[in-house]
Amino acid sequence: MQLFVGFLLLNTFLLYNSLCGGVAVMSIDLGSEWMKIAIVKPGVPMEIVLNKESKRKTEVGVSLRNDEREFGSAAVGKGVRFPKLVYLYLQDLLGKKLNHPLVKLFQKRFPYYDLKEDPETGTVTFVHDADKSINYTPEELVAMILNHSRSLAEEYAQQPIDTCVITIPAYFTQAERKAVLYAAKLAGLKVSQLMDDNTAAALNYGVFRRNDINASTTYIMFYDMGAFSTKASIIAYQVVKVNGIQDPQLSVKGMGFDRTLGGLEMELRLRDLLVKLFNENKKTSKDVTENPRAMAKLLKEARRLKKVLSANVDHFAQIEGLIDEEDFRVKVTREQFEETCSDLWDRVAQPMRDALKSADLTMDSISQILLVGGGTRVPKVQEILLKESGKTDLGKSINADEAAALGASYQAAAVSNAFKVKTFHVKSGAVYPIEVDFDRYTTEEDGSTSVKHVKRTLFQRNNPYPQRKVITFNRFYNNFNFSVNYGALKYLHEEDQSMFEDLNISHVELSGVAEAHEKYANNKDTEAKGIKAHFRMDESGILNLESVESVHEGNKTVEENVTEEADEDSTLQKIKDGISNFFGGGSDSANDTKPEDNADGSEKTETKSEGEEKKADKNSDDKKEAPKLDETPESSTKNVTKKLVKKSVKVKHSEPIGFFVTRFDHAVPASDHEKESLDKLKALADRDAFKLAREVALNKLESWIYDKRDRLFQTEYEEAMTEEESKVITAAINEASDWLDELEGEPAAEIYDEKRDALKKIARPWLARVKQRQDVVPLLQDMEGLFNYSLHFLSAVKMLPEDTQIYTPVEIETLTDLLNSTISWKNETMKEEEKLKPYDDPVLKPEDLRSKMIDLNREIQYLINKAKTAKPKTSEGKKKNETTTEADTTTVNGTTIEEPTTADEEKAADGTESPASEEESQEESPPTADTPDETQSRAEDSQQSTTEETITNENDKQEL
Repeated sequence: MQLFVGFLLLNTFLLYNSLCGGVAVMSIDLGSEWMKIAIVKPGVPMEIVLNKESKRKTEVGVSLRNDEREFGSAAVGKGVRFPKLVYLYLQDLLGKKLNHPLVKLFQKRFPYYDLKEDPETGTVTFVHDADKSINYTPEELVAMILNHSRSLAEEYAQQPIDTCVITIPAYFTQAERKAVLYAAKLAGLKVSQLMDDNTAAALNYGVFRRNDINASTTYIMFYDMGAFSTKASIIAYQVVKVNGIQDPQLSVKGMGFDRTLGGLEMELRLRDLLVKLFNENKKTSKDVTENPRAMAKLLKEARRLKKVLSANVDHFAQIEGLIDEEDFRVKVTREQFEETCSDLWDRVAQPMRDALKSADLTMDSISQILLVGGGTRVPKVQEILLKESGKTDLGKSINADEAAALGASYQAAAVSNAFKVKTFHVKSGAVYPIEVDFDRYTTEEDGSTSVKHVKRTLFQRNNPYPQRKVITFNRFYNNFNFSVNYGALKYLHEEDQSMFEDLNISHVELSGVAEAHEKYANNKDTEAKGIKAHFRMDESGILNLESVESVHEGNKTVEENVTEEADEDSTLQKIKDGISNFFGGGSDSANDTKPEDNADGSEKTETKSEGEEKKADKNSDDKKEAPKLDETPESSTKNVTKKLVKKSVKVKHSEPIGFFVTRFDHAVPASDHEKESLDKLKALADRDAFKLAREVALNKLESWIYDKRDRLFQTEYEEAMTEEESKVITAAINEASDWLDELEGEPAAEIYDEKRDALKKIARPWLARVKQRQDVVPLLQDMEGLFNYSLHFLSAVKMLPEDTQIYTPVEIETLTDLLNSTISWKNETMKEEEKLKPYDDPVLKPEDLRSKMIDLNREIQYLINKAKTAKPKTSEGKKKNETTTEADTTTVNGTTIEEPTTADEEKAADGTESPASEEESQEESPPTADTPDETQSRAEDSQQSTTEETITNENDKQEL
């Protein structure tokens, strides 16, 4: 039902042009443990992509072992046997340094990984266990997964896709967002936008309920507990008017999160419980915690056990050969699970409280709480949320797994130029405040210099984006620097504050400030208005410095022709003007105000939303005073004179200022480092392509051998070969089979293809005989049907009376001869075929049958088309023209006078048009293969018809 409604809402249509025939976009809901992929293409609105196992979600993981790279469930399956070679839970390692709290937590949870710091970027990297000389950064591994996602989407959509929207947690910092974009760049993806996962789920919810959204604001909380973290977002739905058009809008009003509370932490607690239960009854002396493979098995079983306990009060955990061939089987209850995670339950409701506090709302303002993410299926979590919210129930009306992917796919179509969707405005909110810091140097009266550190807020918490902002630096006449940092983060919990190793985002150095001021220093009419830095937080939540300029404002004198009208006779108008001035109605300039700088010369921040410049231009046009319609022109005599007047106007002068940005949050990899990563990924991709082509060629060869070996013993195929052919073909198949068994190494796909082509060449005559005789059977049936149809058609044509016959004798004779010759050829060839042995090459071939049927059908079709275009004969009309009936004439005094006729009668008399009934005017259907009695009846009906057909083309078929 949702997809049907989505199809109605998502009115997608492709903008076709001469260069491309199809366009598709996709979304990737990139989680810590799972990813979901959705596509939008012409005729397919918001559909989840199925992976190779026909599942709607895929594990986020990649395994690299023995030059083999695998993804999804295949990779996770290998993680049990080779945990060091399978990379999982990569999302929270993006853009992190080795000493980051989340990296340390990752090492604690998975101690078997070897991590080190990348000397180029300073971020964490994996040392490959199979080859210590190879390192893989989290960005490179995520790029592999993103590229695999694109492969799945392209295979599902049956067309190339390179544009996408990727969902990320809303709490991602600037560095983490840039790391995701860098990974997508390595994967060759064009990211239209990074989108918060809760915002994407909220968009999916709103799209299917847009008719329920009105001018009054509705607040809904989206609570998402995933594998690695928990988030709560408060979304406001409202209809807004933009450029005179009313459309629904969602805006993020508040956000709360816990970066380390999720399903994985519960599974780790459950794994530790299984370790404890195993140690109580184990027979081996080894410590199971020291065995990475055994711990991986326990974690896999804990993951399965958590899902089962969400629906059952108890269940048996069992693992075969956990360690030292010792099996493990134990009963675990839901009560034990909840007791193991008792310290986690107090943290479940905290993101909800933080979101309400951030939005400055109470729970009474929230219409409902919608659950997203797999962790919300745990009964204890739902119990806590109900108790904390005081609601009677929790909203489960959206798909907890797929909502974000579907919402992001809608956004991908909305921002694409290839699709047209119904507008739904989306306003995300900045989770962290951002400020600009700089030093102001002041010279005191005693000549000393004092330094004042100044902070100016650029983006406050929950500020909507995308949005542009301008900050003005006053009284700076030389080059200076400033920093862009995160603002005060005291509202975060201590653990969340520790995630920020450095609050500094970037450092900006300006150049050319002095030169810009010197350009206008000698102009007394020009005043400096400061250095303006233009920032923009884009749709992905990434802050960019777009430009810096030095602004000066001056006065310019211009000459203007003014027309003056002097009233001579209108004394009444002079009295009106005098009364107006007496009661305070003076010049409009008296009410004008002049903008002034702040008294202390401090900096000012201007906010400009997207498209504000266009609105300003529109408003300026609207402010033009319209003529008053109620004024009546007075009778007066006016002296009109033109005069040249000098006028002073304000003029803005802007000079671009150079700037250099040094990033501290996420160092941009050097070109050599990026090329090295791309080469590494390309080598892996080429190896995968070689492996895939080899496997396909090998499968084709094996399938051919098995299939033809089986046909050797089938009666139909066995009789179709001579003894010599049987020996040769059998020997070739056996030789190829032995070659495969004894093959060493991994030859290229071309070797297998050459072997298969050689076998096909040997067996081609044998297989062709069987194939031709198999194909002849249905063709003979078709030919018999064509003969039957042709005979009936020819019989019907010959029975037509001479006055209604539309075919020439040559045409009838041509069809008769062709039909007889084809029947004779078929009968003679069939006799010759019956004399042959099964191993002889057939003389009755499918291509000959098809050719004969095409010729016969072409001749019949010509005659049928002629019947469709033939016009009725005018024999009755000619009789009316040759003789005048007595009914049409009247004799008066010996003089014959013709009576007037109607227009239709005149046309009928001329033979140009014969009025007929609706049934008579219809074209005669072509003859069909009916019985002779039916054919005779059709001929008799044709004789009685008042509308007769005539041949309009004098040339017969042979002349054509």
